[in-house]
Amino acid sequence: MQPVKQLNSCLDELFSKAKQSPNRLGTLADFCTRQLKLHGLPGVKGGSSGELTVKGLARRKEWDVAYEFAGKFRLLISLKSILKNVGGSVPNRLDDLMGEASNVQQLAPEVGIGYVLVFDLANDTKRKEDGLMWSQYLEKAIKSIAIRGAPLWNQGLLEGTWFVRVNSSHPKGNRVVDSQKTLAEGEAFFQSMIQKLAQREPAIPFTKPINPL
Repeated sequence: MQPVKQLNSCLDELFSKAKQSPNRLGTLADFCTRQLKLHGLPGVKGGSSGELTVKGLARRKEWDVAYEFAGKFRLLISLKSILKNVGGSVPNRLDDLMGEASNVQQLAPEVGIGYVLVFDLANDTKRKEDGLMWSQYLEKAIKSIAIRGAPLWNQGLLEGTWFVRVNSSHPKGNRVVDSQKTLAEGEAFFQSMIQKLAQREPAIPFTKPINPL
């Protein structure tokens, strides 16, 4: 199946499941694990195999995609969605993101963190504060902290983010907005995560040559 169809299929399943359904983003996590493996990272866990419990400074946390090497988690990816009540959800999601990253990095600063966020444009609204759409504001805010890298591996920041715009009002199989652009941004996300991982952990047995940053 072509990547465009794969991604749309993942999002169709998201909308087909109840909000309270466990592992609602499981097929998207499977997509992420496949992409990481295609980029040369073996042994990635998550997706349909279930979320992974990772110890943090304050508490254990479930992560959607993870890579473990030499007895420690080295790469974690969290998948989130904002489909309704965007004005109320966005601030909470940003707080959650910062807390999740800090919780695990305080205990294990070597962990690289990626964030994949699905946003439904069918329910997007404009902010009163600055006139930006909530989707624009959120993407800008997340990208402002997705800057973690050498030589300053600041805790509480992210190595990368992938912002996936969808529209639930579109027909099934065509809900990803601007599929080619979205896939290109996803490609850049996975490639960057692998490159940063290789820069920090060169002993990892990658299955492909990794281009340096």
